Amino acid sequence: MKRIYLLSLWVLAYLVLPMHGQAVSQVELSNSERFEHIDSSADSGRGDGKYLDLTSIKSVTAPNGHRRIEVVIYVSMPAANMIQGLSVQYDYQIDRSLRHLINAHDKSIKQGDKMPYISIWRAKQGNSGITGTVNDGGTYNNDGQIRQQRVYAENLKAMILPAAFGDEKYKLPNLIYEKAYGIAYDDEP
Repeated sequence: MKRIYLLSLWVLAYLVLPMHGQAVSQVELSNSERFEHIDSSADSGRGDGKYLDLTSIKSVTAPNGHRRIEVVIYVSMPAANMIQGLSVQYDYQIDRSLRHLINAHDKSIKQGDKMPYISIWRAKQGNSGITGTVNDGGTYNNDGQIRQQRVYAENLKAMILPAAFGDEKYKLPNLIYEKAYGIAYDDEP
């Protein structure tokens, strides 16, 4: 009985407490030393859009041939009085970087293969090499107060996932990779 009680307290704390990041207000998002606004074609220019928490970027252990980065991203929607904070882990397959695919293609051409360069584009569109997983999330009002609202999967698809090659959502994980490792993901050999 004691175990069930402790388990229920743990589950309750997980459901009620905000994400590991912290609640932020619209004013705090304008702090360019801590947050970087990610330009998007969907931005209206009135403070909406995606903001990368520069202090949250950290590389984590990954299997061979992969790199992983954890980061907190805030999506601001001032007209709806809402900011969604998302703790995301991106996994990067090094052998799917654009530079790696080009090098492999050039090597196969030197060996007599006659694959066209468009095959690189198609391969990258089929698998960008970047997978994003949302580990935690929270919703806040523009003043930074916690708002009791769930983060829905369809909203995530509209905001940040999946990171499909050639898509605007591909730019964000590339920027994160560059900030963590000092080189763009697609420049990895």
